[in-house]
Amino acid sequence: MALGDGIRRDVALIPQAERDRFLAAILKLDTTLSFPDGVTYFDKQEEIHVNGHESGLDVHSGPAFVAWHRALCNKFEELLREADPQLSLHYWDWTTDPRSTAGGRANLFTPAFMGRPDGNAGNPGEPLAGFESSEGGGHDVIWRDVAGTAAKPDGTPDLPSDAEILSHADWVGFEAALHAAHDDTAHSYIGGTISNAHVSFHDPFVFLLHSNLDRLWAMWQAQSGHPERYAAATAYGADAGAPSLNTEVQPWAGGTGLNPWASDPTVQDHSTYKSPSILSPPCYDTLPTNVYIVESENPVDAMSGHAVINFNSVPEGELAIRAAVFHVFGCGDITFEVVGGSGPAAPYAVFPTSATTVTVHHTLTAFRTVRMWFSFRGVIGGAGTAAPPGSVTLRCTNTGQTYVFDLRGDTIARQTVAALLTLDQSASMNDPAGVAGSPPPQRIAVLHEAAAHFVSLVQANNGVGIVRFDHDAYPVNDPTWPGFAVRRITTNDQLDPDRQDALTAVGNHAVNPAGATSIGDGVVMARNVLSALPAGAYDQKAIVVFTDGLENSDAFISAVMGSIDNRTFAIGLGDAYQVSSAALTALTNGTGGYLLLTGLLSAASQDDRFRLSKYFMQILAGVTNSSIILDPTGYIAPGMLLRIPYWVTEADLDTSVVLLNDPSVVRLTLEAPDGTIFDPPAVTAAGGAYGEGGTLRYYKLNLPTPTPSGPAHAGTWHARLQVDDVLLRRLEQQGHAFEISRRMVRSTA
Repeated sequence: MALGDGIRRDVALIPQAERDRFLAAILKLDTTLSFPDGVTYFDKQEEIHVNGHESGLDVHSGPAFVAWHRALCNKFEELLREADPQLSLHYWDWTTDPRSTAGGRANLFTPAFMGRPDGNAGNPGEPLAGFESSEGGGHDVIWRDVAGTAAKPDGTPDLPSDAEILSHADWVGFEAALHAAHDDTAHSYIGGTISNAHVSFHDPFVFLLHSNLDRLWAMWQAQSGHPERYAAATAYGADAGAPSLNTEVQPWAGGTGLNPWASDPTVQDHSTYKSPSILSPPCYDTLPTNVYIVESENPVDAMSGHAVINFNSVPEGELAIRAAVFHVFGCGDITFEVVGGSGPAAPYAVFPTSATTVTVHHTLTAFRTVRMWFSFRGVIGGAGTAAPPGSVTLRCTNTGQTYVFDLRGDTIARQTVAALLTLDQSASMNDPAGVAGSPPPQRIAVLHEAAAHFVSLVQANNGVGIVRFDHDAYPVNDPTWPGFAVRRITTNDQLDPDRQDALTAVGNHAVNPAGATSIGDGVVMARNVLSALPAGAYDQKAIVVFTDGLENSDAFISAVMGSIDNRTFAIGLGDAYQVSSAALTALTNGTGGYLLLTGLLSAASQDDRFRLSKYFMQILAGVTNSSIILDPTGYIAPGMLLRIPYWVTEADLDTSVVLLNDPSVVRLTLEAPDGTIFDPPAVTAAGGAYGEGGTLRYYKLNLPTPTPSGPAHAGTWHARLQVDDVLLRRLEQQGHAFEISRRMVRSTA
């Protein structure tokens, strides 16, 4: 790794070309980059330092001293990168003589870099000649007296070693040692302007000194076995309750009257001393690589001592995906691998099966989260049982450490339903449905649309069947008016052969022109078919009646109430003036079922074409005990992105999103709470499903589902809708004139 990788290094050991760029950036900050008040970026740093003293901040005293200087260094590095995006704020290792060239080190105090070590830092014509000082006493520009005081006989600073400072086990002891090294020796050793705390930030070398101060804090935080040193509640040990550590970090929060303080003076940073931006150290070349298992996601078993990947309560047939999760502190890329021969064995697997190694690249963050994914599929017929335990061993190739994870899974039953569609074929089904058109569509056409949508959306392992009725009801195998025996839909694929057979049966449903209407006969036949199913084959049995409710033949609904329960539903194909609302209310009233009328569908907009479909979605949700959300009526303009929010809880096992639109010119994608976008390939890669057919498109994702930033589960998800402009123009060229409407249904189980 090198220039531009974000790692802070010993400035005496980086390439000369990078030191040249560093000096050029400092000069740019002092001359050409200014805030709106006319103060240069560099001179503003001295104002910030002085303002801290005058405002009573812990700039050079108190427990916030170290953390305040981390904030100052981080902010200065941001400005440095405005001058040159490839640079980092490197450090002077204050256990070394900055003038020494021993061991390949560069002399830092030359006119070509940080200026002269004695007297004025720069003579006329030299780069640092113009860096002024406000200290007085005859010093109008910055000056030095390197090793004039606080030096050992060999010319190095009279400071304790890094190891001595880092040896303190508690924050209070460590902070005191670091503070003393800084105050008593480091500043004094450089001498001159830097030795005066109130004017020291006129000299650019002071940032190399304080970057080293911060490096030592970062190394203390990174000592193995101490993740608590990054946590807000424990990072400052016994000082955690100090008032100065429980405030916003000034002046960047705008509380001391010093503005502007950043390139954009309208932006303030309201971080506190316990915010991640302060407790998360920058990346230094001396930091070790430390790996910690995230026990909140992989709890440690008290008996085995291993972390556990729990696949708890996975519905039969569903694929659950869980991860081994690590927090990695350190610099550089990090790689984990499955140790060969260590597992996992069925029913567990690496997900995807080829992903036996994972590499996470270096980023400018305090730590990186590494996840290695594994899967477990709920065992069909195994509800209420635990799978045999498994294990897998992972190795961090950077450190050689290995980690054993126990794998545990159990299967629960997903509530399944056998839904019998009870379809009216009486002569009145040839009457208009209230849908505008020329000629107006018949009720049978609306029935076909609704029933087909039902079949398209039935989840895997649910069953669907069809019986037909007019003045009589007909068994599923009737030679003249055949229905469809209840058949289990085995997959969520729209091309599932059983689903396709059911769709064909819906399409074959036709009107008997001589038929009267006996809804009671249809309900009794449906109940008999459901009752004949093998015991335990389905958790629930539901009757969904599609009819206009115009009873005119025995048996009437009132005579068959014993066949009606709280899993009986009705769709009235028309509005209250076209159907018998009283009859259909009798069919569902007081049972917990639904009576839903299609309503009078007008030609005002395409939205009305979907009203019956929306009713159908509500019925399906009632049948499967899923929650359902219907979006508001609305329109999508070409070029517009519409994000429809919906909410998922930790208790939800999966999420399904359905789009109904005609014509199919609207693209549907999903957005997880962390911003990850799921399109059809991404959903499939995550173990979910995508399907489409006719005017319907849908996604189904098991929860939690993997994303680059971690498992996506509870929170606000969004259905994202966008017009496919190319397809829209093509249809318009073909003479189609239409409004683009939207309908979205979200269900979670």
